[in-house]
Amino acid sequence: MDKLIGSLIDDLSLFRIIQTIIFILILFSVYLGVQITLIWTFLKKGCTNSDDIISNKGSFLRNTIFIFIAGFFMLLHEIFEGFGENADDTTYEFFELVALLGLVLFMFEWYRILRKLKRQQKADNKQFTSNLMK
Repeated sequence: MDKLIGSLIDDLSLFRIIQTIIFILILFSVYLGVQITLIWTFLKKGCTNSDDIISNKGSFLRNTIFIFIAGFFMLLHEIFEGFGENADDTTYEFFELVALLGLVLFMFEWYRILRKLKRQQKADNKQFTSNLMK
């Protein structure tokens, strides 16, 4: 990373900044994982079918891109880590950061999808209850 941003910031400071961002992303991914699990467990699976979940083409495309980014940059991280003398630790951490960012974006997209389904089920349930009251 010295060649790219060496004149603006030294490697140790950049390394610490990247490590801090990675830590924050890990905490956010744990939060999203818990939220996705809770939404999934309380979702009425009998009321929804798989077409409701995966039918949105834009969401499917975004998920595919996020998983590709996560996999590609984790692969780059591991490959360059094998060439220990050619790159510095900041480069490894940058690739890890981008890979983790792709994973967090994937999880956030699934969180949005499931939250939308949960809201839709609540609205349908309220409408069903109000129709019964009439």
